[in-house]
Amino acid sequence: MKNTAIIIVTLLLFLSCTQPENKSFNIGQKSVTFVDETRNRPLPTEIWYPTLDSLPQKESKENKKKLFKTIETIPNASIPNKKFPLLLISHGTGGNRFSLTWFIEKMVKEGYVVVSLDHYGNSTFNKIPREFVKWWERAIDVQFVLTSILDNHEIGTKIDISKIGGVGFSLGGYTNIALAGGYVDRTVRENEKEEDRKMPAEFPKTDEIIDFENDSLIVSSYHLYKNQVKDNRIKAFFVMAPAIGFGFHSKEQTEKITAPVFIVAGKGDTNTRIKNNALNYHNLIESSKIHLYDENVGHYVFLNEPTEFGKKVAPTITIDNPNVDRKEIHKKTLELALSFFKEHL
Repeated sequence: MKNTAIIIVTLLLFLSCTQPENKSFNIGQKSVTFVDETRNRPLPTEIWYPTLDSLPQKESKENKKKLFKTIETIPNASIPNKKFPLLLISHGTGGNRFSLTWFIEKMVKEGYVVVSLDHYGNSTFNKIPREFVKWWERAIDVQFVLTSILDNHEIGTKIDISKIGGVGFSLGGYTNIALAGGYVDRTVRENEKEEDRKMPAEFPKTDEIIDFENDSLIVSSYHLYKNQVKDNRIKAFFVMAPAIGFGFHSKEQTEKITAPVFIVAGKGDTNTRIKNNALNYHNLIESSKIHLYDENVGHYVFLNEPTEFGKKVAPTITIDNPNVDRKEIHKKTLELALSFFKEHL
């Protein structure tokens, strides 16, 4: 009888040790504003992380003025005592740290800590004209937030520092290429088309006349930070519809990129046309791979799924080609991202 009990206990212990780990987490969320005092830049940041806490039961009150669908999170939830891989997300020009919650939701549930930030002066509710063209400073923003996260006594201790990845959309795609080691040339070339540097629709209205090529604040920033963009702590980069391809025209500008880079874009992108952006980057970056969606897939398909209200008031960024299902593009993109980071982190 005693031997039978020992066998049963041993069997139970064996089964508990061999069961696959449950990766179906809920999403914890913390909000913090880091301030880079050396540049006088506040950086509102969301920390999204796996939690085993249960979602609180509450009446769902739909905000009928939301442009995009939102995700369910648990504010200030507990985080399991283990090490997680980390992803840092950089939004597109004039976007914000909530622009890619469709991506964040899936990655956190799969066991990643995800950190997204608002880039100073180039976000939805904080628009400063000069910051829209100081592209390189976005990489410095990400570096500062990464250091702040790793120094945080609560979250930093839960990060596997050998498994840190970067994710970006549009101008955030360029930001990640810069973090990988890409050096942008801000000078206007003789054969460059004027449309390549056309200001985005999100550019703020201003009465100030700025000479963007010669403005002292812009030029001094470029010379100060242009060689500080690479961050070796980030091991792999996943970029969607990357912008600023006009600033890359030689392999010398990407020779420092050795980390793997995965580029996703749509052939129907009229904002950052793939010939001058996604394909241009792919041709210049030796360590890159690329996946192109068909001619029906445009630029803003990589934003969150829209609400009906969003489709009415902001059709440009919420309505896709009738042949495109944004949810399906997101699903496929997530499959690519999960496979990429599983291989490289």
